[in-house]
Amino acid sequence: MNLKPGKHTQVARQGVIRIFLTQALLVVIIAAISLFFDLVVAYSVLLGGGIYLIPNTYFAWRVLFREQKGTPGRILTDMYIGQIWKMLISIVCFALVFIMVRPLSPFSLFFAFILLQVSSWYLQMKANYRFLKL
Repeated sequence: MNLKPGKHTQVARQGVIRIFLTQALLVVIIAAISLFFDLVVAYSVLLGGGIYLIPNTYFAWRVLFREQKGTPGRILTDMYIGQIWKMLISIVCFALVFIMVRPLSPFSLFFAFILLQVSSWYLQMKANYRFLKL
C-alpha cells in the first residue's frame, strides 16, 4: 500500500522543520553569546546542540519524510526502529565527543542538549493548539 502524504502530514512536516530551525538558531545564539566569554564553552554548546539535532533529524526524516509503505503495524515498527537508531546515534555522538574533543566543557555540552530537549517539548506544545485547550 502506497499512501500519498495528506494535509496533516504536510502540516506536521512544516512544524517539525520550524521547530528544528528554531532550535538550531537557539544553539547558534547561545554559542555566539558564550563566545564572548570562552571559546571552549562556545564550541561545547555547538557540540551539545549537534548531538541533540543530528539524531532527532534522522528520526524525523525516517518517520515523516520517507515514503511510508505497508500496514499501520509496519509503520509503527519503523517508528520503533527509528527510535532505537536515534538512541544509538546519540550514544555514539556523545562517546565520540568525549573521546576526541579536548578541552571540553561538559556543563555547556549537557546544558545545550537539555535546553534543546526542553525547548522541543515547549515548541511542540505551542505548535499543537488543541493540546493547549485541554
